[in-house]
Amino acid sequence: MRIISIRQEPDYKEVAARYIHSKWGNETNYPLYQDSIFGCVSIGESVPYWYLLEDDEHIIGCIGLIDHDFISRTDLSPWLCSLYIEEPYRGKGLGALLIEQVKKDAEQEGFKKIYLCTELNGFYEKYDFHYIGEGFYPNGDSSKVYEANLDE
Repeated sequence: MRIISIRQEPDYKEVAARYIHSKWGNETNYPLYQDSIFGCVSIGESVPYWYLLEDDEHIIGCIGLIDHDFISRTDLSPWLCSLYIEEPYRGKGLGALLIEQVKKDAEQEGFKKIYLCTELNGFYEKYDFHYIGEGFYPNGDSSKVYEANLDE
């Protein structure tokens, strides 16, 4: 099992863009993912960070850390996003590995907190995220917003 930071291993950026888009994108927004993921290798920017999880040379998961997550709470940053673990690998604590990597890198970048939006109940709370309110997407849908302190 290996976490691949696209920032540290930029040769994976195309693989990451295709994989992450396949899990979270739609037919029109591949350029959005590609631009963000390719951009994470730029020196001097604190975000974005993108990661793949690899097992036996197969990509089995992903996660990101971005400056905003297309939700109304633009006062908050950075955002954990795009956590995905392939179904056969779920329930084995692999999401926790990716979350901890994001938290570690965010703290090294000087962030005190990270945020996420989700409809899941009871998952992120296990990783020290707590509910802070609702946010709204451009289409009007709402989402729960969570916060995790990094310096505890």
